[in-house]
Amino acid sequence: MHDIEQIKIHIGKRLKALRTKRGLTIEVLTGLLDIALPNYLYLEKGARGAPKLETLCKLADFYAVPLDYFFKDYAPEDPPPAQKNILEKKLLNEFRRLKPGKQFLSIQVVRGLAQPK
Repeated sequence: MHDIEQIKIHIGKRLKALRTKRGLTIEVLTGLLDIALPNYLYLEKGARGAPKLETLCKLADFYAVPLDYFFKDYAPEDPPPAQKNILEKKLLNEFRRLKPGKQFLSIQVVRGLAQPK
């Protein structure tokens, strides 16, 4: 499943790239398209709610790109390192609570799961 937050950030990066490539400031762009400046800032930052389809269509028309341009090259990222570290710490704590025989058995199971079939 896709993370909506990552998609919003991806769309924001694509929007910023289009705007800067054309040498436009946010103020000029929002004035031309009659979009509220704070709302556009949220779009470029990938903050707040998901972008409205109408807004994306307006921007796609303005930049003369297909609507799917905003989603091209999107690839979900791995969880942030902080989340990985939390999971690793939890697993390590659980592993340390096991008796040595169970630790050995756990390692064998994990190795078996990691081997290609």
